[in-house]
Amino acid sequence: MSDMQSMDRENKKRQLRQNIVQMPDAGSDEPMDDERLARYKKKKRIIAVAAACFLAALGFTGYRYMNEYEYTSYSVQWERSMRYTDTSNADKETQAPETSAAADEGTDGTDETAAAESAAGTDTGNSDSAATSAAEVSKTVSDSSFIRFAVFGDNMIKYTKDGASYIDASGKTIWTQSYEMKTPIININGDYAVIADQQGNEMYICNKEGCTGTAKTQLPITKAAVSARGVAAAVVEDSTASYIFYFKKDGESLGINIKMLLSGDGYPVDIALSPDGKQIVMSIMYMKNGALKNKVAFYDFSEIGKNVNNRFIAAFEEEFDDKMVGRVRYLNDQTVCAFSDKGLTFISVKNVIPDTNVIYVPVEEEIRSICYSDKYAAVIVDSTSGSPYRLDVYNTDGKKVTSIDFDYAYTGALIDGDRLILYNEESCRVYNLDGHEKFNGQFDYSVSLVRAGKNRTNSLITAGSEVMKEINLR
Repeated sequence: MSDMQSMDRENKKRQLRQNIVQMPDAGSDEPMDDERLARYKKKKRIIAVAAACFLAALGFTGYRYMNEYEYTSYSVQWERSMRYTDTSNADKETQAPETSAAADEGTDGTDETAAAESAAGTDTGNSDSAATSAAEVSKTVSDSSFIRFAVFGDNMIKYTKDGASYIDASGKTIWTQSYEMKTPIININGDYAVIADQQGNEMYICNKEGCTGTAKTQLPITKAAVSARGVAAAVVEDSTASYIFYFKKDGESLGINIKMLLSGDGYPVDIALSPDGKQIVMSIMYMKNGALKNKVAFYDFSEIGKNVNNRFIAAFEEEFDDKMVGRVRYLNDQTVCAFSDKGLTFISVKNVIPDTNVIYVPVEEEIRSICYSDKYAAVIVDSTSGSPYRLDVYNTDGKKVTSIDFDYAYTGALIDGDRLILYNEESCRVYNLDGHEKFNGQFDYSVSLVRAGKNRTNSLITAGSEVMKEINLR
């Protein structure tokens, strides 16, 4: 063997030994010592914390941006004519160019969001062979001046003196119901609505699929309410008493009624049914020692109420002795809110018997309007801070969620999810629950109601006597 070959072998051995020594640094399974392992773990923790902080900062920045971002224009997603409503959904769908903006609107229920109401309690292409059917359909959207909209289901119910129609969030007419009423009033609770002829003798019970029944009374109807399961109640009266009659969702009488003598029991100012239909709450005016008083009373129609006189289970008199309650509502199955001229009173109904420890939120200013949803109750009052009005929103525990001062000639207000919507005939303003203004828009058409659209973050549905549109905010 030559010397050269021996040298080559020695060099290769040396290189191999060097590689073997370096292998642990290259990621071999040879264990690290304690100091190196501690440094390695610390480095991993620092990287993990830094990554988490970065992601949190990124998420917070995105949330702040979306929460405070104000939309300044809109485009039309779809458009439906309101001159007539046809279940064939033959209305023209259009895409409109982007429009500049500046405006607001609202309505009522227990999944029902309430339209602005005064605290005093104001309720607010067929062929010739199908001529008869077409005539009936055309009645549902009358050319008369009485045209109203109410938030219902995924969108709205339109009701007039001649009939009602449910229009879904895509602008499609799901059903129409013809009738003839002099003064239609509506109450909504979850997936059910009742439309009654005030001072008439008929009311229609409906859900998102259509009319489930018609109830009739002998005495004139003054008020009507419905539960989230379709059970309905009607308040009727004669010269000496008021009566509350109960009906199934098909309109058949349940054989349950309450009689209230005007000279003794008092007069029901407003009523509301619990979501399950087992209880009813009333605001009642009555005379005591020659003075007009107010109380809030509860009646039960379950087996429990069957065993007590006139199904009466509770009354709150001292709490409302110096107040006038114009509106009572089950915000959800656990909370009733009584809206008075002096503030809001939250009553827990988690148990069958209402909790006697009520939560009272006093309001010193004059209450202009109220609105509510299943999670919140709000009042609009005269502001003392320079702006004409202030919107105060409370949760069901009576804690203030937000307060917004505004200078805007609104005609309606609505809480729809996490959106606060003010509106008039030609514009609307939208706020979030943090009080940030999200949209201030002007419309080139008349509107009667504005609510959140399909994409609740950046779309609205506007409805008026002429047209309904879904607009995407930009």
